[in-house]
Amino acid sequence: MDTGILVDDALLLVEQNFYFLHAGEFFDAVSRQTDLSQHYDPCIYKKFEDGSGYLFNPAIIQEVMADARQIGTEHPTLFEYFVAFNAIRGICMAMVEAVKLESPFRDYMQRKLASRFEDFIDIISFVRNVLSHNIHAEIRLDEKDFKGTRERILRMRRDPGIHFRLDYATTLPEMGTPVEGYRFVCQVNFASLEAGMPFLEVIPQSTLMKLGELCFNFVVGYRLLR
Repeated sequence: MDTGILVDDALLLVEQNFYFLHAGEFFDAVSRQTDLSQHYDPCIYKKFEDGSGYLFNPAIIQEVMADARQIGTEHPTLFEYFVAFNAIRGICMAMVEAVKLESPFRDYMQRKLASRFEDFIDIISFVRNVLSHNIHAEIRLDEKDFKGTRERILRMRRDPGIHFRLDYATTLPEMGTPVEGYRFVCQVNFASLEAGMPFLEVIPQSTLMKLGELCFNFVVGYRLLR
């Protein structure tokens, strides 16, 4: 397939997942504030183009809605958990695919990030790996999540202690900034990672959200300058 089409599809996927993240967080907030099972029929029948259909289990839907009402705001609901981590995984997956192809978008990213380009690839690859392979509720690291990236860093004779910092006003002035001094900062010491470590102690969820936002803003910035 044409490289340009592949890159465009990957960039679209970054945008779609970022929109999905926002819509999902909104619907989660609504489900916490309103008992939706009392206002809407939980019997949902999906009909497909081939004429077949599928009836979703209303008891499961009611259970998820009841769960949302009972969990405190300091804890994620089942819906929010899967929305957030699947969206971030999708964003990083698409971004990795986009930057590894020789294209005007990769050139744009290299110009924007300069010496930080490889560090950025390492971070999004790591996040993609963890969220793609994870089967633990607590999201604990497996060696395959970071081993390849760590070996890549060492082969390139780079510092495995990555401290990535980006100031929006300097790097993405075309995007504007929500507040003065708005920046993205992420630190990962690949030399100290071990299997079993909690992922969110390595990269907090707030940083993951801002990473998703940064990927989205790179895509929008690229489109603005085309």
